Amino acid sequence: MIIQKLAVSVIAICVAAPAMAFDTVTWNWDANVVSTVTTDAVSDVVVAPTGLEQVESEQTTLGDFAATSTSNLISNNIASLSGLALDDVIAVETTSTALGNSAALESDVSMQFDMKQTYGGFDLSLGTGLTGTLTDVSLPGVLAASSITTGIVNGTVDSGATAIANNLTADLVTTSGSDAFLIGNNIPTAFAAATASSLVDGVAFTDITGLGTLVDPAVSSVSTAVGNNLGVTIDGIN
Repeated sequence: MIIQKLAVSVIAICVAAPAMAFDTVTWNWDANVVSTVTTDAVSDVVVAPTGLEQVESEQTTLGDFAATSTSNLISNNIASLSGLALDDVIAVETTSTALGNSAALESDVSMQFDMKQTYGGFDLSLGTGLTGTLTDVSLPGVLAASSITTGIVNGTVDSGATAIANNLTADLVTTSGSDAFLIGNNIPTAFAAATASSLVDGVAFTDITGLGTLVDPAVSSVSTAVGNNLGVTIDGIN
């Protein structure tokens, strides 16, 4: 490595004499760097699994999907009580999910999977969904999930909306060290417009003691829109 460096440093100090300005600052930097990295990795695994879960799946979905969940005007206002305890609070859950393709794999022995998920819309020339490939599709598929919760008295709210074109989860929880491996191939393709919305409005609490000790939020509103989602969990020996 050859490095040539020239630096000029100036420090200005305030004194009674007239101040001096920078006249010239020159910085030259020349660097020639040659790097060589060689990595060899050899892995030899010998196992005797007690079992095998092997899955091959091809999913094709074409079209539009919408899911809507609504909870309105729920009152837990008991007039005959002078005060309500935390145990008297109701729990309101409003959930909507719009899915194109979905698969969930679970196993306690070694797992191998080969998955293909394809989601799209319609062919305008035919006006109907096709069963072919995405090259036949001229419009994206529409996924819409909506969750609405309004007008809740003395109740916690958990509102959630989820729109996913392609979803795959694989969960491996083994009981043997020889089964603690997973081999998978997943090809997801999404031609989609996915939207998710969650609305919570008009939540009121009256005469409730102990609200500050709630473990979960008094109001939770979550929306999620995803094209392709893959979740893999591998747990060791249990």
